[in-house]
Amino acid sequence: MTEIAEIADTIENLPNVLATLLGPVDPVVLTTPPAPGEWTVHQVIGHLITGDGPAFRDRIASIVAGDAEVASFDPGALVKARGFDSESLDDLLAELVSERTRSAASVRSLADVDLSVTADFGRHGSLAAADFVDEWPFHDHDHVQQILSILKAAHLPGMTEQMRRALSSD
Repeated sequence: MTEIAEIADTIENLPNVLATLLGPVDPVVLTTPPAPGEWTVHQVIGHLITGDGPAFRDRIASIVAGDAEVASFDPGALVKARGFDSESLDDLLAELVSERTRSAASVRSLADVDLSVTADFGRHGSLAAADFVDEWPFHDHDHVQQILSILKAAHLPGMTEQMRRALSSD
């Protein structure tokens, strides 16, 4: 397991990384899906905002409190329920900062004994609070990769066929 302080710092600093990465990007790129049915960059950020509580903080708190079963939730429904693409990047990142400040404090408050408490997660079996703590930055990194893929796709139309072939042979 990665050190709890490192995980908390990683969770807390993600909005800064996204602000640096996305600040110069045209808002149209950030609010255009790369393909029909796929999330936009704003929706990915929205998912990070709406997922912190139910996917991580609440589950970890529930396990530590001794609840026998970990609750499930539908992340797509939370994203769909709100119009993230109509919100500004600055507003989304400010909201993410607020969520991540709470989340990092929550992670920092966990003792070693808390991390070993387990609960049933349906077909996945018994999972410890530590499983969700460790999965949190992994989940974030998956979504950073998703954002990078969207940004890369936005550059493709400006590239010549020759350059595309050159890239595919590397």
